[in-house]
Amino acid sequence: MHFPRPAARWLACFFAVLLLAPFTAAETQSLEMLLAYLKSPNVKTRREAARKLGERRIRNQLVIEALTTSARDDGDSEVRAESIKSLGLIKDSSATPQMIKSLSDKSSDVRMVTIRSLVALYTEHDIDFITNRRIGWNRLNPFLDTNDHEIIDTYIMVDPNITVAIGDAARGDRVLDVRVAAVRALGVLRARNSIGQLADALNADQDLRVEVLRAFIKIGDPSAGRYLLPFFNDSERHVRTQAMVAAGMLKYRPAVEPLMACYRIGPEEKGIMKKMTDKVKGRLTYLPPRDETALWALSLIGDPRSEKIFQDNLSVQDNDRKQYAVEGLGRMADKQYMDQLADLSKREDHTDVRLAAFWASYKLGYASNLQYVVNKLDTDQHEQARNYLLEVNSPADLFPFIQSSNTKIRQRAIEVLGRIGDQQTIQELEPVMKSSNAETADIATLAIKRIEWRLAGRPRAGDALLRPPSSEF
Repeated sequence: MHFPRPAARWLACFFAVLLLAPFTAAETQSLEMLLAYLKSPNVKTRREAARKLGERRIRNQLVIEALTTSARDDGDSEVRAESIKSLGLIKDSSATPQMIKSLSDKSSDVRMVTIRSLVALYTEHDIDFITNRRIGWNRLNPFLDTNDHEIIDTYIMVDPNITVAIGDAARGDRVLDVRVAAVRALGVLRARNSIGQLADALNADQDLRVEVLRAFIKIGDPSAGRYLLPFFNDSERHVRTQAMVAAGMLKYRPAVEPLMACYRIGPEEKGIMKKMTDKVKGRLTYLPPRDETALWALSLIGDPRSEKIFQDNLSVQDNDRKQYAVEGLGRMADKQYMDQLADLSKREDHTDVRLAAFWASYKLGYASNLQYVVNKLDTDQHEQARNYLLEVNSPADLFPFIQSSNTKIRQRAIEVLGRIGDQQTIQELEPVMKSSNAETADIATLAIKRIEWRLAGRPRAGDALLRPPSSEF
């Protein structure tokens, strides 16, 4: 049957309304209705009610009490899990005691959700990896891949009862996946007070070792370095590799002599493992030989005791080793190498080594060479450049680049300053924030607030609004 065009449109709208009606009704269910549904004899109804209460994120005392009761008493593990998940989304501190108790739930799935929800009290950004099941053996991931990078800012204060309870789960839960989730959560939460618990897990649980080492990197406290030294000679290659790199990233200077000893032992014997793990730097499969790993860690520390090792690797054919040597000399800050590294930056063909040489010569005194590093923020080397800029001699060295005509460079320089800036940086960023387009202004606002909150030691809810110029009103 053929309908006139207006009638056809009317019929289409009519049927669309009919199809959407159930969904609209579900979205407009009253709070009282959802609370009642939490007591339904129908398990599916209770699960949906628990989920929808969390999605609304309403801090209502009746909702909190109802969800905590369901988390504690409901006979269905999925209802308990949904209730805990919703409490994590609502973020009311009064629910914390019950959430901590749920770390002892008889269901491992509930315990997993509880760990993730306790982290969600502080951040929900990119934390899916916490409860992801692992596939295959635990490979090296020294710089934290894109699915495993979230860490809360240093000024965020985490309830120590939460990190202690998660630490107990990391150390003692009977299910490996739960222990892994707990270790990852402690890394995201920068749980300095749980370093001892993590050290116990490192020593007692072979399946957790790489996870614990990654958590130490995220926590960022050099005091964890002393727990790393025994694992430089671990029988598992990926464990000793991660332990050495972790010591380097924590800049743990007591590790220098043990790392130099590992370097002198030389590489492992070549075999199947070497064939399986060809070097693809920065990816999960990057598993360099023992002596190269030691060199890498030493370069991250930049201690003068390693000078001879850095010198020896400046002229090797292996570009990774040469890059580490250059970076090590840059961090060592001995100006006698300034001209040598500046010359290397002009004649080196390999792009990563060349960028390292520009950065190292800047570190030693050639201030103009910073321009080359900053320019790489808008290239496929932007991650390498960003990591170098986090180590600038002074935040003020980056101030000229927040006025760059290249939007990408401008925004990425502002983001870096938000991580390392001081009070003077705020004064430089405020005019940029007020005169830029919306996207850049938002990046500058976040950078300013990160600096202010880091200096204050905590976020400040009463901060004044950052206003644009009066002409924009």
